[in-house]
Amino acid sequence: MGSMFSAIQKLILIPALAFSVGYLFAQSEHQRAYNSDDYPEHLAGAFTGGFNEQTCQSCHFDYDLNKGEGRFSVSGIPNKIQPGKAYKFEIIVEREDLGKAGFQLSSRVRDGRQAGVFEISENERLMFTEQVPDSLQYVQHSTSGTVPTETGKNRWVVKWHAPEFIEDSIYFNIAANAANGDQSEFGDWIYAKEYVVPGE
Repeated sequence: MGSMFSAIQKLILIPALAFSVGYLFAQSEHQRAYNSDDYPEHLAGAFTGGFNEQTCQSCHFDYDLNKGEGRFSVSGIPNKIQPGKAYKFEIIVEREDLGKAGFQLSSRVRDGRQAGVFEISENERLMFTEQVPDSLQYVQHSTSGTVPTETGKNRWVVKWHAPEFIEDSIYFNIAANAANGDQSEFGDWIYAKEYVVPGE
């Protein structure tokens, strides 16, 4: 009788243990997916949309580029650039249910070389993008910079120093993500703009 009861216990216990292990493994995989470096907090690589680059839409592909319901604006980029002058660009991303937001910005001349210098040392909401060519600067949001500055809106101010000599137009390429904050590739709105500005 004792051995029969023990056998019945094993028959019940083994599937229960298997289920528990499977559940814990699934939860672990789920958590790893949510902690993935693929989403706005840890953007790596070039995704401005300029010079044949992709945009953030390569991962956040749920909607068409430049979705009309939100708002993406860049102010402070002049009609003509004065050599050696410092400029401040204000970048704003808005949507009604904004959870997090990010952006990436570059400044280059026609042949793809770096133009001017971004300065971010005193702004903890910004960082330079990793995994890009050493000769180029890509400035973007930092982890803390993904947090909306107010309900439905995120804002960054980027300082840029124009080159001392401007031989051609300067290309500013910027992409932004107005995300719903669920740490997935779905439900996020991607925007991209290019500004081509001549020197004075």
